[in-house]
Amino acid sequence: MNLWQIAWRNLMRRKLRTFLTILSIVIGVGSAFAVIASIDTANKVFPLYLKSAFGKADYTMNGTEAYFSQEVYEQVRKLNNAASIAALKQNTKLHWEEEGITSIQKRVDLIGYSSLNTPLTNFKLIKGSLESGGAVITDRSARVWKIDVGDKLSFDTDNGIREIEVSAIVKYTVELMGPSSWMMAKYHPWSVAVPLPVLQEWFGKAGQIENVQIKALNEAEMRAVQNQVDELVKQYDNVYMQPVIIDFDSQFKDAGTFFLALYIAGFLGIALSAFIIFHSLYVSIKERKNEFASLKTIGYTPEQLRTFVLFEVHLLSVIGTGAGLAVGYGLAALLKAVIFLVFSVYDEGSMTVAKGLVVSVLAGILVPIAASFYPMYQAGKVSVIEGLKEQPAKPGRLRIWQPVAGTLLILSCFWIKHLLLIVPLFIGVALVFPYLFRMFAFLLRPVYRLLFGFSGEVAIRNLNRNSGRSAMTSVILCMGIAMILLMSSLNSAIIQTYEQVIHSSYGGNLDVEFHHIEKTDLEQLKKIEGVADAETYPLYSAVWTLNGQKRKLPVYGVGEEWIDRFPLFAVSGTTHSELIRQLDEQELILDQIAYGIWGGTIGETITLETLRGPRPFTVAGVVKTMKNSGYGAFMREDVFRDNFGLKYERNALVIKDENTTPLQLRERIFDQFGVRIMEMFGPEDWVSVIGAIYTGSFSIINLLVVLSIVISGIGIANTLLMNIMERIRELGMMRAVGVTRRQIIRMIVLEGFGIGVTATVIGLILGILLIYMASTFFSIQSLTYQFGVSWVILLAVGLFGLFISLMSSFTPARRAAKTRLSEALRYE
Repeated sequence: MNLWQIAWRNLMRRKLRTFLTILSIVIGVGSAFAVIASIDTANKVFPLYLKSAFGKADYTMNGTEAYFSQEVYEQVRKLNNAASIAALKQNTKLHWEEEGITSIQKRVDLIGYSSLNTPLTNFKLIKGSLESGGAVITDRSARVWKIDVGDKLSFDTDNGIREIEVSAIVKYTVELMGPSSWMMAKYHPWSVAVPLPVLQEWFGKAGQIENVQIKALNEAEMRAVQNQVDELVKQYDNVYMQPVIIDFDSQFKDAGTFFLALYIAGFLGIALSAFIIFHSLYVSIKERKNEFASLKTIGYTPEQLRTFVLFEVHLLSVIGTGAGLAVGYGLAALLKAVIFLVFSVYDEGSMTVAKGLVVSVLAGILVPIAASFYPMYQAGKVSVIEGLKEQPAKPGRLRIWQPVAGTLLILSCFWIKHLLLIVPLFIGVALVFPYLFRMFAFLLRPVYRLLFGFSGEVAIRNLNRNSGRSAMTSVILCMGIAMILLMSSLNSAIIQTYEQVIHSSYGGNLDVEFHHIEKTDLEQLKKIEGVADAETYPLYSAVWTLNGQKRKLPVYGVGEEWIDRFPLFAVSGTTHSELIRQLDEQELILDQIAYGIWGGTIGETITLETLRGPRPFTVAGVVKTMKNSGYGAFMREDVFRDNFGLKYERNALVIKDENTTPLQLRERIFDQFGVRIMEMFGPEDWVSVIGAIYTGSFSIINLLVVLSIVISGIGIANTLLMNIMERIRELGMMRAVGVTRRQIIRMIVLEGFGIGVTATVIGLILGILLIYMASTFFSIQSLTYQFGVSWVILLAVGLFGLFISLMSSFTPARRAAKTRLSEALRYE
């Protein structure tokens, strides 16, 4: 019989234990593979997605008014080594006669392009033709509308109903973003691309465009094209040029923290599975001590005995790793989809699995081997004389260095201002835990004796008899509970912090974005029923340079006469108007995130591109805001117009009266302005979006942590099965003297429950400690949070931990109760 057959035979002696151990490896390897593959895919795709979605053009030409002459585009077309398109955007409604579809659900952004088939549109054609002069829609819109190429779309315009045939269906793209259902159309308009002349005719905008997009035909000509565009812009006083900037850092500024938390949660599974493997092998060696002693008497060397164990470990790891990779690939696809959803990235490409495959295979093979070193050493060390003698099991001795080293590691975490403090903290807790477990068992004894009588007394005695083994199992569950409490509390706390800042810096109850605001719009807006006050504000994306890289910075023009009523940022120690009044013509205020990315200090200058060329502005202060996801700058309104030259505004801030609901406010404003409204967004909408994003993010992490807790449940079941096998003769004697099956089940369940109670209580305390530590440094988008623990989350996590321990105890308890009396008394 070869070594692999011997290993298989030994593993099959305890089929359930072997299955549970393999399952822990599967979950650990699967979690690690899924995390690495999904994060590697995101890191690869995110920059490429930004480039393909927002960086198709190298430069854009815009006007200081809402529209400018198409003659500018005719001049741009003559540029050497450059491709270009002109674009015009208008808002309208679908002419859709279907019951239950409201006006707000029919909103459409019509985008007219001078050409629909260029590298600057880069539509991925699914069906039809981009050269036929018809409308272009995405596959998502076609699916919801249930239309195909050749069908006609109708739109309600100020000049009557206009029809156009659908000539092409393309893959979903940023240019044609739209809702995924009629329900979602309440919050976002549809998008349709049409030829520019068609749109100009429909809306009476002959010879007018909104912007020109320009792309150099090759990288080498980039500078030459820019110089040509600069010279062209100088010929007109109502247009300006901006480079198209892809700012990865500002787009995905929280991805690094999120990915780190994912890594920690993912590798927690493989670390906990190492505990299970070590535990299973260690007990297996003890069970087979007589066998190893007998083998030594017939000539087997310690190295050969260790080889037997090593082959068992190899077999476990190979089976577990193979199954784990299969499970991990499916989990990676799920994680990738959720990560992309969280960060609003649309990509259907394949996953990057090379690194995840290598790391997961190495972890699946090497971690079990590392966990088996001590059990293998013990197998070769078995004494023939001691092994063949019947000796009662002795409780493991606790080493004095463990609590000292563990306490020092735990204390050191108070000086680590990074999520990686979890590593030394968990190691420290693992070293101290055997002492904590014995102390907790001592406290449980009177409670068990009072509530459960004989069964409780026996359960506590068994916990103390195998306290080292039970403590090792309990600490696994303890760590999982601490992690899920931390992540759930971070989720809740960050959302609450966001909510406070959003409501204090949103500028009112609603921000209405128009295509452009006419002179009479503000007065009409103020006269709408339910509107207590309204104000417009200008916004411009200015270009600035950091470390040789161009970036965009949203700049808001703020009027001191209205900023106190419509606060666009939060301040302390002064009023909004006083802060703006103190700014001179060369000063601005930065938001915390922009200030952090800039890297300078108050009093230093930041250079922005203006109509007069590059101009330095002194940073006079730092504020908090949630406008534009908390990334922007503020300056006096007159200084804004002088530098950026915009003669129109798009945004209006609205405050409602006390008797009007947010929904009523939206409906009344939409009834007044209709399709001229591009978007309406309120602070409660932003809170919902933020809540969905971060709840989604932390849900992924919690899913991985829950898988780790499942591993801890496997550990509890394994431990109880081992305890039962060691005490099977004792259980037989109990049955012989009249102990019922129900009492046996109760004893085993109480034993597992004791492990779970200890893990849950200490895990909750550890989780609260983690929350406190994280509150001293953890931030998202420069927003920290106050230390606090939700009793609802605390109770839910605690009950979940107890549930896992109870569920893990039932199978071993039933197995113990089903053991036949005759077999138990014969058991060796």
